[in-house]
This record gives sequence, structure tokens and C-alpha cells, in this order.
Amino acid sequence: MINKLLIGVSSAILGALIAVVPNFTSLQICELCQRMAMKCSWAAKAEFGIGVLILFLSILLIFTESREIRLGVSAALGMVGVLSALIAKVLIGFCGGECCSGCTCSPLTPPVMTGLGIVIAVIAFINVIYLLQNKNT
Repeated sequence: MINKLLIGVSSAILGALIAVVPNFTSLQICELCQRMAMKCSWAAKAEFGIGVLILFLSILLIFTESREIRLGVSAALGMVGVLSALIAKVLIGFCGGECCSGCTCSPLTPPVMTGLGIVIAVIAFINVIYLLQNKNT
């Protein structure tokens, strides 16, 4: 029971952070990049969708009783976390303020988003290992 709540709530908080950080905080994408449809604006939109998906999977993890379903949801959370990190750094990427002379995007956005994706993946994969080892949970 405590495993479901701990992993579910921490994953939900991280999912909310992934959705909110590049769009609504001090690390958000600047207006110039949004108007010009730069790659960072597309990455922010993708991260919002991924964050909402992580939030929904976390809620499912909290309210599911079956160990097998929690195992599958945790594996999905891990893979979505990897996807989040890859979008932030490799697949789309954030500009970090160097795309043009008028860009005011924060250079901290790419490492923060990559870190959040990696943390959610690590937590989820640790939960997968825990659920595989403990058959009576």
C-alpha cells in the first residue's frame, strides 16, 4: 500500500513538473521562440503532453490493486520518462537561449527537463524491480 502511494504521488508530482516547467515557470520558452515556432516551442508542447500522460499513469498506479497491472504501468512510466528526457535533449531539444539574438529562453531548461525525465524513469524502473521481487504486494 505504501509503495503504491509513494511511487504514485512522486510520479504524479514529477509529471506535473514536466508539464508545467517549460510552459508556465521562470524556465519557460520566450515569446520570440513561440512566435517563430522554434524547436524549443515544439519541445515544450511535447513535454506538456508527456507530463499529462505521466500524471494520468500515476493516478492509475495509485488506484490499481493488481500487482501485474502496477508492474505494466510502472514499466510504461519508465519508458515515458525516457521519452521525456530524449525529447528534451535529442529528439526535439530546447534552444537554451542560443537560437537567435533576441532569444531569452533559459539555458537551464534543457538540463532540468532531461533530469526530470531521468528521475521519473529511475523511480519507475526501481518500482518494476521491486514488484518483480515481491510477489505478495
